[in-house]
Amino acid sequence: MKEIKELLEITQKLREKYEGKNFSLDGKLVGDIGEVLCAEKYGIELYPENEPIHDGEEKSTGRKVQIKATFKGYSYFPHGKERQPDYFLSVNIKENGEIEELFNGPGQFIIDYYIKERGLKAYKNHYYTLSKGVLMELNTKVPKEEKIMTLT
Repeated sequence: MKEIKELLEITQKLREKYEGKNFSLDGKLVGDIGEVLCAEKYGIELYPENEPIHDGEEKSTGRKVQIKATFKGYSYFPHGKERQPDYFLSVNIKENGEIEELFNGPGQFIIDYYIKERGLKAYKNHYYTLSKGVLMELNTKVPKEEKIMTLT
């Protein structure tokens, strides 16, 4: 099928352009795409290898950021103090390739103002599932100076 061949060629070109990202055709593809889109929009230097907690650092401040991207109506947030990101950036990837910011702020903000308040339980002690609506509502409460700033 022509489209699959094109997709494979595109993923190979992305691997060459963004060294260290696999763009494998599984669930990681969405994450890799989200990371590079956010890196360009927010001025984030991505780590060359996958790290367990943070995906990169904001170039202008050095703040460490975890990026989560989705095509769905929810995003995952890690469970456990040892896995909590300094900053959390969750985005929805639209059909046209643009990203919609769902949440942008300190990871602790989500814990303090949503997870603890509601006594949420993590899925298999690994992560919380947070809806797009919840993330967008929380995002409106994050002070501007605590957000990763966009370049555009």
